Amino acid sequence: MNASGRAEIFDLGYQRYEGERTGRWRRRRAIWRDGVRISLGLGRGAGAKVAPWVLIAFSLAPAAVLIVLAAFLGSVATNPDDFDLPSYAEYYEFAIIPLALFAAVIAPLLVCPDRRSGVLSLYAARPITPADYVASRWTAFLTVALALAWIPEAALFAWNLLDARNTGAWVSDNWDVVPRFLLAGAVIAVFLTTLTLFVASFTSRRAYAAIGTFAVLFVGGAVGGIARNNFDGTLADVLSQADLLQALVNTQRWIFGAQLDEHSVPGPVSALWLAALTVVLAAWLLRRTDRMVRG
Repeated sequence: MNASGRAEIFDLGYQRYEGERTGRWRRRRAIWRDGVRISLGLGRGAGAKVAPWVLIAFSLAPAAVLIVLAAFLGSVATNPDDFDLPSYAEYYEFAIIPLALFAAVIAPLLVCPDRRSGVLSLYAARPITPADYVASRWTAFLTVALALAWIPEAALFAWNLLDARNTGAWVSDNWDVVPRFLLAGAVIAVFLTTLTLFVASFTSRRAYAAIGTFAVLFVGGAVGGIARNNFDGTLADVLSQADLLQALVNTQRWIFGAQLDEHSVPGPVSALWLAALTVVLAAWLLRRTDRMVRG
């Protein structure tokens, strides 16, 4: 309406959209790709790349250092067995800590900013369901976590293969290592991805989500450690499962057929506990996301 109070109609030349119309899988893939880029700090400033790549280096560098040491010491030592690389199970015991740190610090970036800026409702404005959003974000971080879990083990396997005196005999004796470390790495990555995204769904602040994840892992670790080392019986075994990192260690030792500690719960029990907890957390995460999108 103009100053004189008369209405005017303007022809803005509206045209219908003639471009490509993508399906839900294309939109899911876009959310997944964006999640991978966020996890790696790609497409952002230099400051945003520091945390992920420092933690990535923390996860990958030990394997590289051990292989370099094995190559150097093996070439100068009188006995080639003077320096042994850690076993695959032993390396995962060490790798769980940097993987947990990476997940606690980086995974909230896939969820918390979306909550803070209120863009979840914009996702819902398109034919994207809460399940699509959660699955795409979850798969995005899982992709990165799996790479961090598998690459060092694959490097150790490749070095042992190259260092073998009889390659054929070594492969015949050790072929089962590959499915074992793939399964063990997947268990660790799936659980940490689910846990960290679940905790992040309770806050719009990344720092709070990281602190919450640390509390779950390390306070639970303290409770479980006290129960495991100071008490006996069924109740002590149940309380010991609060130590989620130790449950992951027990599970991957069982997968590799390695011996468990004297006071540890059997590997199959820890594996079932982690599987059940992962399913519950995933279902709860989906329900919370649905409420946030519709609320």
